Amino acid sequence: MSSPLPKLSIRDIHHRFGATQALGGVDLDIQPGEFVCILGASGCGKSTLFNAVSGLLKTDSGQILLDGTDIVGRPGQVGYMLQKDLLLPWRTVLENIVLAASLTGGATPDDRREAADLASRYGLGGYLHHYPHALSGGMRQRVAMMRTIAARRDLMLLDEPFGALDSQTRLGMQQWLMQVSQELDRTVMFVTHDIDEAVFLADRVVVMLPRPGRIGAILPVALPRPRTLDCLTSPVFMAVRAQAMGMLYSQSGTQGTPG
Repeated sequence: MSSPLPKLSIRDIHHRFGATQALGGVDLDIQPGEFVCILGASGCGKSTLFNAVSGLLKTDSGQILLDGTDIVGRPGQVGYMLQKDLLLPWRTVLENIVLAASLTGGATPDDRREAADLASRYGLGGYLHHYPHALSGGMRQRVAMMRTIAARRDLMLLDEPFGALDSQTRLGMQQWLMQVSQELDRTVMFVTHDIDEAVFLADRVVVMLPRPGRIGAILPVALPRPRTLDCLTSPVFMAVRAQAMGMLYSQSGTQGTPG
């Protein structure tokens, strides 16, 4: 990247939807270049937190600072990918990847050339002129990821992007994502309710507790990178997994179901 990656600081975020307190004082620092997984049961406020960081949701109180600038209620400062790929069916792979540029002044030849290079680098080079209906689920998610990357934001928010994939495809996508995030030098926040996914991907796992949504623990994952499938049976992986599972299941009696 041409400039240092920014630091994200989340300070005492509260938010209520009607009678429901969705977030009850979230504090978190994300260091430049970190891969942080937000793990929690359904309904614990993970997606609400992401909507706040993305600027799509203006919280009731608190600050979200990107290199010291408050971005609460200011969309467009970070890249954001949802669980559904939301590809436009009338646009080709290439035209889906350059969508952000198309919406902000029009995609230039340079934008398309960079998108084509990016797609070729990560296994989509032969599909630039295909339409989404011709792609597998894993390939569609790659296109959606390339679209997020092509928006040129140093911080990427990925909200359960692999949740709808089968287990084999999902594991392959996890490995692919780790490669992409390291090679392209991005900071990543990744929401999941899957414990194994969180531990396999993250530098730190942030365990959120429900209601109101708050941070119960931050678990460092001392596994070397690049990570291989052997990590999944290592003592470090098992220890962090057990910590996270213990926290989630101790809270799951009446409030959500841990993944």
